[in-house]
Amino acid sequence: MIIKSMSRKTPTFAQLASYIGREPGPASGTSFVRNLYADGRDTAPIVAQFLDNYRYLPERKGGNALYHEVIVLEPQPHLAADTVETALHALAEKYCQQRAPHQLAWGRVHHDTEFPHIHLMISANSVRSDRRVRMERSIFAHVQRDLERWRAENLPQLKARVIYGHEHEKQSPRQPCREGEMVRRTKKPSRKQQVYQQVQEAIGLASDRSDLIKLLNQNDFELYERGKTIGVIDRGTGKRYRLQTLGLSDALLAIDLVRGGRTVPNENPPLDARAQQILRRRMGVAAREQLVDPERDLPERF
Repeated sequence: MIIKSMSRKTPTFAQLASYIGREPGPASGTSFVRNLYADGRDTAPIVAQFLDNYRYLPERKGGNALYHEVIVLEPQPHLAADTVETALHALAEKYCQQRAPHQLAWGRVHHDTEFPHIHLMISANSVRSDRRVRMERSIFAHVQRDLERWRAENLPQLKARVIYGHEHEKQSPRQPCREGEMVRRTKKPSRKQQVYQQVQEAIGLASDRSDLIKLLNQNDFELYERGKTIGVIDRGTGKRYRLQTLGLSDALLAIDLVRGGRTVPNENPPLDARAQQILRRRMGVAAREQLVDPERDLPERF
């Protein structure tokens, strides 16, 4: 199950409602409605209510006007389309309870791909509120994990992999949106997935940290450590891969704890006061940029 959140800066309610309300495939005659005075079948009153609610917001450059959000399931060939639709409505309700409890929400289930999904249009402000609702990335990630756990407990009939839970970090490397789309399009593993497989195999064969370094060298990789960050360098490309990103940090920890591995000395000399000041300033700028442009405000792809 994948959960996407995409913001829009302009009040394009009619355009998005037209897109969501298009012929979505079989068994999609009902709409998901929350905090609206309508059954959701006709998009005109839906758009009117969203526009009326939007007028309570003061003008602000760069302010969000609405959100287009999507909950995507894996193929469910063992279930009837109406059963899948009921499940997606339940997921949307649980999702909105945490993500947008007092905001307008409307959506429809689409079966036009092998991945059944529900599109949601969510207002940027609560009902008749003059303030935009902003959700921190960490809180949104918590909502994603909670919905994933709720789905596993309450909708066990759905086939789904763990995507947002902590278990997923141990199973596979983190995959950016573009990289995932490339893998699905080409049907070939990404370079990161290839590195993950090779490093995972080396960790599984290594008896200690020094043995791991030898095995990695045989595959043209070099283990590096910078502060608390441990990773590998692909000598062919010079690209670095953090073990945390690859989902292998716990596997390496097991070598150190269970097999008595030793820590590789830090080859990076300590920074002087001036270098530390520059580094802190750069990290502060990077943090502000991430807050201004969070990962969940992604270009629309559905």
